[in-house]
Amino acid sequence: MLLDGVAHYFFMQRIFLFLLKYNGVFVFILLQIISLSYYFTRNQTDNKMTFVSSANGLIGGLYESTNRVSRYWNLSAVNDSLARENANLKMQLPSSKFSSLVNPITVEDTTLQQKYEYLEAKVINNTIHRPHNYITINRGSQQGVRNNAAVINAQGNGIVGVVHRVGRNYSIVMSVLNIDIRVSSKIVRNNYFGSLLWDGHNSARVELQSIPKHADIVVGDTVVTSGYSTVFPEGILIGTVDSFYVPSGLNFYNIEVDLINDLNAVRYVYVINDLLKEEKIKLEEEVANE
Repeated sequence: MLLDGVAHYFFMQRIFLFLLKYNGVFVFILLQIISLSYYFTRNQTDNKMTFVSSANGLIGGLYESTNRVSRYWNLSAVNDSLARENANLKMQLPSSKFSSLVNPITVEDTTLQQKYEYLEAKVINNTIHRPHNYITINRGSQQGVRNNAAVINAQGNGIVGVVHRVGRNYSIVMSVLNIDIRVSSKIVRNNYFGSLLWDGHNSARVELQSIPKHADIVVGDTVVTSGYSTVFPEGILIGTVDSFYVPSGLNFYNIEVDLINDLNAVRYVYVINDLLKEEKIKLEEEVANE
């Protein structure tokens, strides 16, 4: 019995010390309960509704913020999925196929060979204000990216650059805004073609050179890729003619082209692999060495 009494004494002592240590917290909670009880008992109904409405508004705001954060983090996955689906659709277009038949118009069951392969990618680094600008994308050899492949924006209506170096999971793209890049391009209205380059100044404008001065040029003419190189497919939109002139003593225009693609805002791109370019390059090299 003596031991039970001692144990009971120490137990009560611990409770007393606990209450003494946290007495401020208990007093605060008790005062809150009394004040809220008095508020709901004495105040008018409309004041009660105001309190409840404010509480609901606070909770609703927290839910909305949580949902907004959730939607933000899910957006990247949704964009990746849509980009991958669009890449697969682009590979089904006739312009991405190569016909091995001499006269496919007369044959109903034509056999088409895949010429262009589209791979979706996300831009993770980009520069536009240097003479030599590069873009880093989150796709590499593991995902099928090849060196010297074309890169266009996710909308498919603007050139971005050319793959310059390929790693296992990342690649470096030489931007169109690089003074070393040349893109074979043509004017849609008259099919005159020349070389597109950047002068290192205006990030929204490039130059189209080597168009003969007897060609009919007007402001607003549409400029696209010519398809004559082994990089860009034919017909990728580049921009429109802003101005043109013939430099003194030369027989070719210097044409200013406004880019349709804002390189500062590009976030998602397509890498285009030309699956048949090795054969073309080999034949052209053989002829050049004859």
